[in-house]
Amino acid sequence: MAECLTVTREIGRFESERELRRQICKTGRKMYAYGFVVACEGNISVRLDRDRILVTPAGKGKGHLAPQDLVVTDSSGVVLCGTGQPSTELLMHLLYYRLRPDVRAVCHAHPPTATGFAAAGRALEEAVLPEVIIGLGKIPLAPYGTPGTWELCAGLETLATKYDAILLENHVVTCGQDLTTAYQRLETVEQFARILLTAESLGGPHLLSHAEVRKLIAARSRYGVSSPDAGVELPPTSESLDDRVDSNPRRFLERHCRETSRR
Repeated sequence: MAECLTVTREIGRFESERELRRQICKTGRKMYAYGFVVACEGNISVRLDRDRILVTPAGKGKGHLAPQDLVVTDSSGVVLCGTGQPSTELLMHLLYYRLRPDVRAVCHAHPPTATGFAAAGRALEEAVLPEVIIGLGKIPLAPYGTPGTWELCAGLETLATKYDAILLENHVVTCGQDLTTAYQRLETVEQFARILLTAESLGGPHLLSHAEVRKLIAARSRYGVSSPDAGVELPPTSESLDDRVDSNPRRFLERHCRETSRR
């Protein structure tokens, strides 16, 4: 009887891993089709269990992956299964899994508009879209670090415990309780960046007020989103903009010109 249960568990684990391999390949094709990655950019991983990570290999285009291309590592990055080498950004993925027991998938890509904001040194944190505030709170910017090194992880570490989507100076990384959620957050980040860029070309976005943001944060549980930790900062609101404008004559002039152009 015990042997039968062991065999059943092993079969179940094999089927689960096979499905996750298919999901990673499908997600890679989406990332490539939508221009979030080109050539061999980007990487995807899922947590198989407490001690094993399934990750995309180094040097393979995400739009053309096959399930057998993927690599299984332990929680230290040692390869357990697979003929290739794991992604050079594996350290970043392992950081998330170490810091966030709730995270079971990580996506790293270069969606062009969001990455443009990161390259310009700008976070995506203004209180503009209710959906973004409810789902992500805000999207901070982590300092630049050399790709594939602990230097990059050091800049990410203080933010990874609090935020599910982060701009790194010149990348975007998202996480989730499953691969679908992690990927959808990547889409959300890029869509927000496009909308914000368009709004700025039309004179600048209208920010929501502090009270409106508080209402949206309070509504998170209704949408199945966990509330942020106490240390999480709220997005800059219309009041925050007023404070910055009042203390900076140049910002006051810029805002006056925008408001005049709208009339």
